[in-house]
Amino acid sequence: MAAHKIYCTLQTLSEVIRLRKDRPYSSAFSVIDKLCDIKLECEISEFEKLRVANPIINKLFKRGSKSISCRASIDKAIINPNADDIFLMTPPNSRLYSEYREKMGLLVTSSLTDIQFIDNLCHIHFRPYTLLPEKQKQRLRAHEEDFEDITSWKEVFDPIKLVPINSAIIIDNYIFNEFEQRDATLYSIIRSIVPNGLKIPFHLTIFVNRGSDNVHKITKKKMEQVVDEIHGLNLGSEIKVSIIAHTIKDTTHDRNILTNYHIISSGKGFGNFGHNGVKDIAQGSITSTFHNINFLPSSATIKHQHSIILDWMRDIYIDKKGMNSIYAFEVGDKFDNRLLC
Repeated sequence: MAAHKIYCTLQTLSEVIRLRKDRPYSSAFSVIDKLCDIKLECEISEFEKLRVANPIINKLFKRGSKSISCRASIDKAIINPNADDIFLMTPPNSRLYSEYREKMGLLVTSSLTDIQFIDNLCHIHFRPYTLLPEKQKQRLRAHEEDFEDITSWKEVFDPIKLVPINSAIIIDNYIFNEFEQRDATLYSIIRSIVPNGLKIPFHLTIFVNRGSDNVHKITKKKMEQVVDEIHGLNLGSEIKVSIIAHTIKDTTHDRNILTNYHIISSGKGFGNFGHNGVKDIAQGSITSTFHNINFLPSSATIKHQHSIILDWMRDIYIDKKGMNSIYAFEVGDKFDNRLLC
């Protein structure tokens, strides 16, 4: 559960272990130790020799739920990666892939110094926010209290970079309740999270509930219109998008957006902005899946939450075969979202 695959050489892993008592290497080591199946580009004999001499590598080898394997090919793996793979690379191997973080949406380091990026995900990539309607803002102003004056989803996302990113899943039963507001809600979010300049298509899947109380709001015709409009947003990268309607309201009760390495939550849902601003008081956060990894137990990290939510979505995603009658319909492009594969 919650295991990333991390690809590296034995020499790079050994350096991180050697420096593990100091940041940023302590953060990288915590990610490796608590969350990663390790794929080493080395011979088995080379690994066994170092495992005998290095007790930390031996300890990593003996973790019950996560593995170490040898003879991995970093070059082959990086061409067809999973959505949350990690490539801990150093020169000369990293030179070919120095732009992959931004251009491919992959978590790739380019040097030992660049491991600072992983440390940033652990300690800096946390963004709490509070949405306030104008009435509450006026009250706070009258009492001369500080507050963040947020008027759009763009202002929620602007303070934090979601890189690396190449996929997202939006989960919200009620995001289309006020269909005419979709430009201020859904489209504003999409403009904020889809990066500029990806060399591969961005994958977006939206899960919505089509229960008996909103069967007329979630129709194929309306959702096909949404897909067409998303394609017409003139985003900075090509996008493939699908909308999956389902009938299990409880599974998607909590409103979340999942990306490759972040969870975004919103207590009142992602439809809480309208053309006149914020509708209801709400709190939410943007949180890296590595957040506080140095301090959290290895079985209860943000990545575990991320993985569990994805498992729930896969239950709906694979039910298009009709096994449990929870899948209603899907519209949009034909693709398999990287986060759901």
